[in-house]
Amino acid sequence: MAEAITLVIAYLLGSIPVSWLVFRWRTGQDLRLAGDGNVGAANAARMGAGHFFGAAIIVIDIGKGLLAVSVARWWGLELGWWMAAGGLVMVGHMWPIFLRFNGGRAAATGLGAAGAFLPWQFGVTFVVGGLTYLVTRIAELGIILVAAPLPFLAIAFGEPIESIIFCFAAPIAAGLKTVFDKAWDRWQDAGTP
Repeated sequence: MAEAITLVIAYLLGSIPVSWLVFRWRTGQDLRLAGDGNVGAANAARMGAGHFFGAAIIVIDIGKGLLAVSVARWWGLELGWWMAAGGLVMVGHMWPIFLRFNGGRAAATGLGAAGAFLPWQFGVTFVVGGLTYLVTRIAELGIILVAAPLPFLAIAFGEPIESIIFCFAAPIAAGLKTVFDKAWDRWQDAGTP
């Protein structure tokens, strides 16, 4: 029963469209129709929410992933269930029920989930990525600097194989969603007269 509740909570947490909500509140517009159409912090910041709110969205999205995996942790579930919760919070972000399954790439949400596996390592990389974002205003660069070292830190410090797999898989899943979104957009454009 705890496993099922954890998975439902993870998907629903992921489905909360923070970027869309903040952008709608700040501009009155639908984020899916602005910029590149991605329901993510970077698009929201660029299209009118501003860098302060973009940073806040990233932190909240990271919190969604962290909380989803922490629920599995609090229940005392095995690491495989942590991975399932991390995967489902990302699926919820990518295909949220609240936005008719049209969501973001889940990079920040996946980072938060990885942070539940590797708390102190994530804390270190988060400071580096966060400072980079504050200086450059490039959200993608900040996220890469948080995500890229995590699987290698997991290996270096002898973390369980589930942690290593998740830290490799989460950014790959976010990257594949980006590729899928671009291919989908091209396919739709090709079908438009």
